[in-house]
Amino acid sequence: MRSQPVHGIVTKLRVVTCREVLTFVSEMTETEHPYILIIEDDESTGEAVAFHLRRAGFAPRLEIDGLAGLQALKSGLPAVLVLDLMLPHIDGWHLIREVRSWAPNLPIIVMTARTNEHDRVEVLGLGADDVVSKPFSMRELVARVTAAVRRASVAQLDAERQEITAGDLVIDPDRLAVTIAGQPIDLTPLEFKLLWVLTEHRGRALSRDVIYQRVWRAERGHGDRSVDVLVRRLRRKVDEIGGAYTYVQTQHGVGYRFDAMLRQMPAGAVRGATAEEPRPSAHSSLHPSLAR
Repeated sequence: MRSQPVHGIVTKLRVVTCREVLTFVSEMTETEHPYILIIEDDESTGEAVAFHLRRAGFAPRLEIDGLAGLQALKSGLPAVLVLDLMLPHIDGWHLIREVRSWAPNLPIIVMTARTNEHDRVEVLGLGADDVVSKPFSMRELVARVTAAVRRASVAQLDAERQEITAGDLVIDPDRLAVTIAGQPIDLTPLEFKLLWVLTEHRGRALSRDVIYQRVWRAERGHGDRSVDVLVRRLRRKVDEIGGAYTYVQTQHGVGYRFDAMLRQMPAGAVRGATAEEPRPSAHSSLHPSLAR
């Protein structure tokens, strides 16, 4: 086994196996400390909830008004949303309606002092998954959050094990198989991991740092061009074969995103041609798994 210097450190080259990719696909949604967003205008209550959730192994974030809570939701979905109804700027009812329009599967637990049956039924009808009445037991709330995370994880894992289809491309995560217009595409395990990461966030651009962390489970070093090299290799197989769609799109100033887009063929263009990413120079760093 050869050694390759990377960032001044000699590291062993290692082949990524199909078994590792299967494990990677299964664990994509698992996090050591699930992120819980709490929206509660009573800071003492919110901080107490955050304290108990943190002790239970979660990563809570507290916002004290509806507008800040909505901005937090749009910056990244939590594993569970825990919110009060009576909030400044944007109330809980509006937040539930808003979130359900673009995050239909997000678990929502409502904390409320409104205990009559009509209010509880109304909140559940809007799309909340659970309601706890104030004052409540912190142990019970933590148990409800834990159960919501567990249910959501199982549901998401089941969904991820299904085939993903976009344009003419089909991904079978169980077989680690990719086809385009019915023709099998031979991807390496690393190329499959990259494709899976991008499709997990389809339509949303991911930075090189995020892609590197998700594919190699490590921090990207300064000047490392491994992501660009791996993207170029993947594009040769899924974008440059003359199909009706391109899939790996560049979002300048941000990174890359997965989007099935009908190929635009200007007059005189060569079918299958795509814009080349800048090639890394001889001085650029690469992850050892990409060395040849």
